[in-house]
Amino acid sequence: MPHDDTKDIEDACFRLARTTKWTRTPIDADEITAQAAPFTKVALERIYDPLDRSAAVVARAVNYIAQAHGMPMGEDTSWFEHMLDALLEVARPNTGLDPEGKAFLADMVRGIAIARQG
Repeated sequence: MPHDDTKDIEDACFRLARTTKWTRTPIDADEITAQAAPFTKVALERIYDPLDRSAAVVARAVNYIAQAHGMPMGEDTSWFEHMLDALLEVARPNTGLDPEGKAFLADMVRGIAIARQG
């Protein structure tokens, strides 16, 4: 699915890859670039216009992951795929929720309000 607006996703995935390598200094730029490639592939696959999951929304989600959850994780990227899917489902829902699921939305709204104050 070609999109002209993928540079922000590539940049966000590079930042995330750099974060996953922070325990090693100096960090080789080629290693970061190699780590960013699978992140970028996953992120680009999440662009989905019918749900308004634009490249900009996906890039913001990746930047959030890098800031809030980025840590050394080795070469496995499955954690990223699952986390990105969960965040995008909240930001641009694809399914309806029952009362229990909706109750958690209130918890997220509260947490978001606290985070935005800080």
